[in-house]
Amino acid sequence: MTLIEIFLPVFAVIGLGFVAIRTRYLDPATVQPLGTVVIRIALPALILLALAGTPAQGALNTGFLLAYAAGSLVTMLICMAIARYVLGLSRIVTAVVGLAVSMANSGFMGLPIGQALMGAELATLILAHCMIVENVLILPLALLLIALAAQGDVQQTRRKIISDLLRNPLLIALLVGLAISFAGIELPELARDTLAFLARISGPLALLVIGGMLASLPAQGRVAVVGLMVAGKLVLHPLTVWGATGLVSGIGGVMAMGAVLFAAMPMITIFPLLGAKAGQGQLSAYGLLVATLCSFATLPVVVYLLGIA
Repeated sequence: MTLIEIFLPVFAVIGLGFVAIRTRYLDPATVQPLGTVVIRIALPALILLALAGTPAQGALNTGFLLAYAAGSLVTMLICMAIARYVLGLSRIVTAVVGLAVSMANSGFMGLPIGQALMGAELATLILAHCMIVENVLILPLALLLIALAAQGDVQQTRRKIISDLLRNPLLIALLVGLAISFAGIELPELARDTLAFLARISGPLALLVIGGMLASLPAQGRVAVVGLMVAGKLVLHPLTVWGATGLVSGIGGVMAMGAVLFAAMPMITIFPLLGAKAGQGQLSAYGLLVATLCSFATLPVVVYLLGIA
């Protein structure tokens, strides 16, 4: 398949979601509930099904986790240093930049594109690994940095982060899937069929949500900081993850390429909501909008360089 054949359906569905919301064919209020269905039902079903059906020795790749975490942390530190000491941004904006460049849109964009390029089984396994790093390490760290910068109650923030982790449906699905895999239990056919049926809606619905969200975002922001966010997320993040995969052994060529591919996605969809808690909602929304639009050009280049098309 050519790059156009791979990416055209993906971006066409995003465009459909954008047009549907912008023209009011769908009510803008439907975007958030649709996203909730993906996060709380479709993606957990997909992850659980993939991990439960994977042999224990292949269910968890510690080399991948280490490389993806190292690349994400290095990206965060470099961009935060540039934001603070080169651009002279405030501590709170610097912390928001750190979140923007290190937290990829794994579920809503990485998964559908990964499925088209690498197959559903492998893409889901890579998604599970990325989400472990993002939800257990990167997001809690970024939220703590934002709380410190805002001089908020760090203890209360820490308690909320732990509470959210324990109730996160994606992490629960990860843990249950890993437990089933390591226990060597085979899911009943009815359970497999039900999970597979739910999982099939995740890709297209996630892309529609992306388009709908882009249609609702304000197109205003500061050029320098948005440029740093976009360059850090779409260029530096995949580069640092690529470098880390070359230093860590035991990952495997295909998994390493998957790590770079997922790192090349724009920032997480809920980034504007997280940024709004730090008083940077509009800046975060503009950063997400520009990064997602720019990814239409950068992602094909990444795929071409990786040689997985």
